[in-house]
Amino acid sequence: MTQEGKSLFEQVGGREGIHRIAKIFYDKAYDHPWLGLFFQNIPQVHIENQQTDFMMGPLGGPKTYMGRLPVPAHEHMFITEELFELRNTLLLESLQEAKAPPEVIEAWMKIDNAFKNRLVKKSRTECKKRYFTDEILDFENPGDSPGVRVGNIDQVGAAPYR
Repeated sequence: MTQEGKSLFEQVGGREGIHRIAKIFYDKAYDHPWLGLFFQNIPQVHIENQQTDFMMGPLGGPKTYMGRLPVPAHEHMFITEELFELRNTLLLESLQEAKAPPEVIEAWMKIDNAFKNRLVKKSRTECKKRYFTDEILDFENPGDSPGVRVGNIDQVGAAPYR
């Protein structure tokens, strides 16, 4: 329990509040010219709901998440330090934009950063397919060249879902 005897889950506004933050964050992630490449074949509403369900338990709400844990869910992605920090920046911006209480921001960022050492990889060879049909996702930062697709995906994916 925290401020005024409320859990972080209650302070953030329950599932609706967590989902609002996830929506703001994934709007930013899907629109980002580099980070968005990693979400090309995933409907945004699906990943928003997964993130919402995942964060509910650690913030003191019901434990409803039934998906893969972060490390096995991302083992097919070449996540560099730079990419992880970009994601962190967008997440912090999203929490602040949603006017999440400082205690919630601190806890959410701590939870997120707890996975960093197991998600960040030094080379593409550290990536593993989750399924036989999986592709290793590896994209270079397009930098200041909007509209230029660089990097590679073992198989070119479809246009992003929304």
